[in-house]
Amino acid sequence: MKNLTKKTSISLILAVCELLLGLLLLTNPVGLTSVVIIVLGALLILLGAYDLFQYIRLPKEEAAKTWKLASGAGILAIGVVVIANQEWMAQMLGTMTTLYGGIALAGAFMKMQIAVDALRSKHPFWYMMGISFLATIILAVLLFVNPFTESAVWIVTGIVLLVLAVLDTLYFILGRTNKEAAQ
Repeated sequence: MKNLTKKTSISLILAVCELLLGLLLLTNPVGLTSVVIIVLGALLILLGAYDLFQYIRLPKEEAAKTWKLASGAGILAIGVVVIANQEWMAQMLGTMTTLYGGIALAGAFMKMQIAVDALRSKHPFWYMMGISFLATIILAVLLFVNPFTESAVWIVTGIVLLVLAVLDTLYFILGRTNKEAAQ
């Protein structure tokens, strides 16, 4: 039961993220894309630096068996290039829809897990997370297929994310209310 409560709380975190992303996509899709690119570049730099650090820390015999120096340097260099060329990359909004589609797909699988666990635990509002899962899958497919013009895809995505934020918030609130009523 404690695990289900934790997953119910995750729905609130998802709702906040969806709300922020939805609002940013409706107000400034290019700005959001730039932020995503910078964060991606920073993560690549950190990952590359981590691989380099691990390589340095390994005894020379073990280090020689790995590719941590090459991979660390390569990933770090890619991160620097991504950050240095963020304006150019932001112009590739079509490519960014695929990235957002991947993020939506990952979120959908998290929602699927929450919905199935809630159903198996006989949570009365499991269907809300199920609807959120289905809507997120549809959003991911739309982002991968991208049948819209560039501006329309961000408007549709922003609106869907706001609806998902409402669904996930309701699931959180109703889950908390149901838990309190059961006690």
